[in-house]
Amino acid sequence: MKLVKLRVLVTACMLCSVISFSQSIEGNLSVKGVSKTSSIKQNSPVELFKAFKTGVYTINFNFKSNAKPDQFVLFDMKTVVKYNGKTVSTTSRANWPWLPGDMFVPIEAFDAIPVLQKLSDNGRSFKKGSYEITFQLTPSSGQKVKGSIRPFNMKFNVK
Repeated sequence: MKLVKLRVLVTACMLCSVISFSQSIEGNLSVKGVSKTSSIKQNSPVELFKAFKTGVYTINFNFKSNAKPDQFVLFDMKTVVKYNGKTVSTTSRANWPWLPGDMFVPIEAFDAIPVLQKLSDNGRSFKKGSYEITFQLTPSSGQKVKGSIRPFNMKFNVK
């Protein structure tokens, strides 16, 4: 009986020590400049890419951490593209280092533009329909990180 109690106590202490050493994060991802009317002015993936590069749209990443200010966290950059409600692409790029705080994220960090280019009419214009792009950052595996970053969904219709 004493041995069982001792094992339970040791296991509880080990779990507490693992949890106390894990890094806690919270934050969100946003795209500034996106209209709430589900429309964009750009008619092609190239024009959309240029709009991101010239600052018409900006991807902003903000997260807080209980780690040291000079300690970065590795994230996987995930992109899900849907066309007319159907998922046409899910991709992930692993182990991107980010420091806590407010940061700009280049559109190239995600795989949205290449997928939209493949979906377009010979690269010249978007096909008619509804598009949804989910930008997501998740802590890379192998780290003692708990918490999550709220993803951002960019939706637009082409008529």
